[in-house]
Parts: sequence; structure tokens; C-alpha cells
Amino acid sequence: MIIDAHSHILSLAEDPAFTVEYGREGSLCIYRSMGLLPAHRMPTEEEWEGSGYTGAGWPVIGPKESVRDHVGFDKSIILAVSPQRLDGRLIGTVDTDRILDVEGPPNPEKCNDYIAACVRAEPAQLIGYGSVNPAYEGPQAAVEELERSVVELGLSGIKLYPMYQHWLVNDPELAFPIYEKAQQLEIPVMIHQAGSTRIDASLELGRPALLDDIGRTFRDLRVIIAHAGWPWVDEALFLLTKHPNFYAELSYLIASISRRDLFLLLSRCEPMFVPLEKLFFGTDYPGFLYDPVKLKDKLLSVNEEAAPCSMPPIPEDKLEGIMGTNVARVLGLAPD
Repeated sequence: MIIDAHSHILSLAEDPAFTVEYGREGSLCIYRSMGLLPAHRMPTEEEWEGSGYTGAGWPVIGPKESVRDHVGFDKSIILAVSPQRLDGRLIGTVDTDRILDVEGPPNPEKCNDYIAACVRAEPAQLIGYGSVNPAYEGPQAAVEELERSVVELGLSGIKLYPMYQHWLVNDPELAFPIYEKAQQLEIPVMIHQAGSTRIDASLELGRPALLDDIGRTFRDLRVIIAHAGWPWVDEALFLLTKHPNFYAELSYLIASISRRDLFLLLSRCEPMFVPLEKLFFGTDYPGFLYDPVKLKDKLLSVNEEAAPCSMPPIPEDKLEGIMGTNVARVLGLAPD
């Protein structure tokens, strides 16, 4: 089974132009490092157009486009973005083109309804995770929305964005009620505890070590560390060593390092007491340069680096597990 454990869908605000600008901000460093944009000053509109990537940072795609671009995949997990205020604007997952069966004008407060509608549109291939923001209307409202998302909408997990929404992931009053409800509902919680190229995102809120309090308090909660904690990868991996129900997915990281570095990373996991069964393949599609097929091929071909590194190859069944079976087991889609 081949599964993309981390992908996005639809727009990020009611104004599609904002989604383009949001993508530009996050991808500026990427295209500068490729020599496509000037690094000593902000690029002009003409330079953005000339790069060929002016709208590639966070393109707006729907369920059909997601399936189309995941050639060879069995399923993809699509993640909601819960509402928050950014520069005076309400943002979050929204169906600006009204392609889904969700009534009423586009509004980020209906982010989970949109994800559920995407799953209904492509039920064989899309798995939906909802999202809540306890700093938006308070923890009680977040808990109620979480329960509605799972019980009424049928979503399979939840994604949280503390560093973007400016709340502490280990805040007992704000965050712990969410984990308690998720544990009760027996769903996994994916948390963006990693870096970000967004200027407004708070790096000090993104350290993976902050998750330790969650693992100590909610022993049965399944926690997925998004992006393997990149750039604090070792910190994230040690949490996988310490907490039996902690996992990590590789999106963003897998696109940011070379194939050889990916091979070396996977090779040192088990000597660090991190079972490779705790890792999931993910892409962060459709953002930036995150082509699902190319990234799949990158992971499945890492053993071509074994001989040049004078190291043993990674067992093929371990790579196949990372590609999808591992997350399928956590979601109950594959036998233990």
C-alpha cells in the first residue's frame, strides 16, 4: 500500500490571490537557493513571473487534481487548516471555487466540512484529517468541533498548527482538552512541530521537545510529528524512541535533503532505537517542489546510495512500510 501521509487541498483564504501571496512568502527562500530569484533584495513582479514559479508555492487544487497528481498511490491523507487571523484576515481551508457540496458562501470556519466533502468526492483515495484551533474560539469550542469532525463528518484524524496560530502545544488549559478528546475518540493527532519559512510563524513554538509533556500525560494518544521535526530531526526521533505511540512523517524533510542524506538518516534510525515502522512517507503536496511521484521514487531508490557509502542497504520491506503500510496500520487500514 502506497500512501501520502501529508498533503493539502483547496485554497487557504476566501481570496485566491492571498493563497498565491502566502505561497510566495514560504517559497521565496527555495527559489532564491535555486538561483531563480535575487537573494540580496525582494524580487519584482517581473522576476517572479520570469522564474516560472509565481503561483507554485501553494497552488489551489481540488480532489480530482490531487488524485491525478498521485499516480501510483493507493491513498492520500488530506489535511484541513483551521481558522486563524493573519494580518487582519481570516484564513484556513476554504472552497473558493465552490466545487464541493458544502452549502453557503466560502468560509474558513467550515474547513472540516470542506475536507469531508473532498473525501466524499474521492472516497476510494482520500483520507481526511480535520483541524481545530483552540486559540480561535477557546478550547471548549475546539473540542466540540473535533468531536463533530470525527463523529458526524467521519474524518479519520486531526492536524494541529501551534506555531502558526501562536499557542503552546503543551499548554494544559488550551491544548490538553484536545488531546483528551482525541484519545477518547481513538484518532491520531498530527502536529506541526517543526520549522517554517513563514515570517509570522514562531520558531520557539515549533520545537519537537515540547511534545514530551503530551507523551507523558496521554499515554494512549497516537501522535504524529509532522515533517519529522525538521530542522530538529534528532529531537523528534528521540521522542519516537521514548514514547511508544509517537510517530513521524517525512514530508518537507524528504524534499529538503539529498537522496544520500535520506539514506543515511534512515540507516541511523534503528541504531538510535527508532523502528523504521514509526516513519511515514509524506509530501506536503501541492506546495513548492513537492511532486508526489518524484519523492516516492526518491525514497524507494535510496539503496542505490548503499554501495557508495559502504553501508548495508535498508531492507525493502522496511521501505515499503514507510511508503504506506506503517500509516495504514495506525489508521486500521492494514493488519498488524
